[in-house]
Amino acid sequence: MTSRRSNSFLSQKLRSIIQGTTFDLPMPPAEPDPLTGIPFADHRYNHRYPLLLHKDARRIQVRTTEDLAACLDPQARLTSGLPVVQTAPYRVSRGLDFLKVSFWVSWNPQIASFLGILDFMKKQVQDTEKDCIPVFKENGFDWNLYRAGAKMYSFRLKSGDITLMFNKRKSDGQIPNCRLEIGSLSCWSPGFYSIYERVKSFLAGYGGTIVKERVSEVHLTADFVGTDIKATTLDNRTNWIALARNDSDYDGIKVRQRNEEPEPDELAFDRHYTNRKFSGLNIGSGDMMLRVYDKVTELKRTRATHKQQIFSEIWGVDRYDAQAVTRVEYQIRRPKLRLFANDEGKRIDTVFDLVHTLSSLWRYLTTEWTRHTENPVNRNHNQSKSKVSEFWEKVQAVVWSGVFGYVRTHPVKHKDIVMLRKQARGILMSVCASLEVEPDDIDKIVHLCKDLIEEDLHQLFEDEQAFKEKMITKRNEFRATLAG
Repeated sequence: MTSRRSNSFLSQKLRSIIQGTTFDLPMPPAEPDPLTGIPFADHRYNHRYPLLLHKDARRIQVRTTEDLAACLDPQARLTSGLPVVQTAPYRVSRGLDFLKVSFWVSWNPQIASFLGILDFMKKQVQDTEKDCIPVFKENGFDWNLYRAGAKMYSFRLKSGDITLMFNKRKSDGQIPNCRLEIGSLSCWSPGFYSIYERVKSFLAGYGGTIVKERVSEVHLTADFVGTDIKATTLDNRTNWIALARNDSDYDGIKVRQRNEEPEPDELAFDRHYTNRKFSGLNIGSGDMMLRVYDKVTELKRTRATHKQQIFSEIWGVDRYDAQAVTRVEYQIRRPKLRLFANDEGKRIDTVFDLVHTLSSLWRYLTTEWTRHTENPVNRNHNQSKSKVSEFWEKVQAVVWSGVFGYVRTHPVKHKDIVMLRKQARGILMSVCASLEVEPDDIDKIVHLCKDLIEEDLHQLFEDEQAFKEKMITKRNEFRATLAG
């Protein structure tokens, strides 16, 4: 009696994963896009199909001061997120540097048992000594499934700096059953909204319907190109004002303060120095925090050449350290986000809500919650009359319309290839030194290194399937930030 192979989507998917091949589920009908009525002002950024790069896509360009008026037009919301020039020597690039969103997902078992696939593949990982294995290559993502989950989540998928986590809870419970985290590079390019939409399409392909979502954490950043933090008085605490003690209605959002909100003078104020020179500060902690720091110094310290490449293009400079860059970054988590609401009492829950309140949030944070003044503040008089510093005027004036991501003409890897090559060189030199090779015999050193690498790789390739799987896993860890 011959056995018949099932042609169900789940069976085909499991067979493709085991065989290391690709199988794409049919995509569900496209949902109406509430933003399609907004025209694309520069015709470069395709919000509906963010993977497609338009023919006239160019390197990132800086918008001139004459274009600022257009930024205030609601119809300019879906531009490519170009940097905004205020006045010389200030040039500003603003965007989200991190986004965490929680979902309540209802699964349709008639399409595919997505959690069943994850459960099956996780057991495959745990039966080996591997940390992760490649599982999905769909919707522009190359997902690795890790053997360990996270707090409250059994399954953890990663593609580059994007993390997607799941648990087996029901969609009508108090705790979300899915969480999306978008890291720095993907937030900037191709953009947080593009990634968010692609993840929703990925979930829909496996029968997942999002019934509720909540923004759990967001980092709003503005990079001031040409501004040296060491030339400011930002490190002087007497020049800072922290308010936001009372209920207030500001710029379209209602802010409801809680009794546990600390007094302004009780907010944490931590300064940082690099080589005895002022390089940054933190105000506040935990659920709401302000960081101001020297971004160039941070990139140098972390030696992140892959980030240096993308930020040099975003800032419009030839090299990332061609000019000083001061970053202003606000971190807001859910306990504080839920205190903001519009005049009708609607809170910031969804990513769509967040997009339409970015300007109001920034105005509140830079005008009410924290302010940097031109002179030391007299705490015994009316602090509200203190004049803000020239730099902080530029901070308050940052325009937030159209912040959806940067169009790129080439991909950027999520790991530092230059540093990895340096590590490989150092390790190979150590091996040669242990074999008593003469330090000036470069030809012998190179020949020996080639022989060692060739021998070791061919030995690994004896198990071809395991070798290919390991290479795919490593490739997924390096997955590029796509252009467009």
